[in-house]
Amino acid sequence: MYASILLTSLLAAGGARAAVAQGSWGVRADYSRCDAATPLEVVLDGAQSSSSPSANITDFSIASPFSGSLVIKVAGAVGYGSPYPPQQVGVEVFAAATAGDPGVWANATVTPGVGQPASVAQIAWNTRSDVTVAPKEGETVSLETIFDGGSLVVYYVSFPPFTPSIEGGAKNSLLIAVCVCVFVVRPS
Repeated sequence: MYASILLTSLLAAGGARAAVAQGSWGVRADYSRCDAATPLEVVLDGAQSSSSPSANITDFSIASPFSGSLVIKVAGAVGYGSPYPPQQVGVEVFAAATAGDPGVWANATVTPGVGQPASVAQIAWNTRSDVTVAPKEGETVSLETIFDGGSLVVYYVSFPPFTPSIEGGAKNSLLIAVCVCVFVVRPS
């Protein structure tokens, strides 16, 4: 019974990759690894609809062609929730594959920003489990798919608050380094 509960929890958290119907597109924002004390929401401008299969995971349905940006912010905040442009994930889905062999059907680009309550840890298209991108801070990265249909999966992480003390400064720094590694390095 416990194994069944554990398996169900893992699947609900987005561990499984769904089958992809040709021409169907979506974006999944998974911020389940973020600090639960701060309520967050994700916004994808131009999305047809959204749903939440479990806590801190939002799925968006998008049409083809599509061009929009995914942003995470504190729930209920006006605009971006900050006067500064936050980190964004630009999503483009093309009406037809681009020229080339093979042609590209969709592209996702992470652009750096400041002031967001969580950062993109990793992006992947659910059409290929072996291809993921983990942007470094301040880095612009892109990931494309050659398949006609799929979902972009965006994993967010937030970092724990750090309050250094004279006695435990080195220990706290080591703890944060370990936490960052645990959050950022996630096998697909």
